[in-house]
Amino acid sequence: MAENEEGRQLASLANKTLEEIDGQKWPLVCCASYIENTTGQLRKKPLGQFTPEDLRIMIAQDIGAEVLKPFALAVLRDNPLAEGDYYPGDLLEAATKRWPDDAFLRDLAAQHSKS
Repeated sequence: MAENEEGRQLASLANKTLEEIDGQKWPLVCCASYIENTTGQLRKKPLGQFTPEDLRIMIAQDIGAEVLKPFALAVLRDNPLAEGDYYPGDLLEAATKRWPDDAFLRDLAAQHSKS
């Protein structure tokens, strides 16, 4: 996807939530696990407000990953070692695991891999 087109896509989705995009309302469940509670809350958060950690969690759980991919790529272009809550590069690792055939992500991971 051309960067200009990707920029327009990001802008058009930045104020929307995953719930608004896919039309699914997930109930917040009593006694839910940390990941269930977190992903449920993130589905209600505008995409433009996602942090690298938010992106890492949702991509690793494969929840809205295709919608979130351009947001993750934008973060990774600016900072390939963007860090969620674990370590520098954890977003890149989650993205390369989710999209192993993506040439951009493969190249980025190779450039920043631990030797």
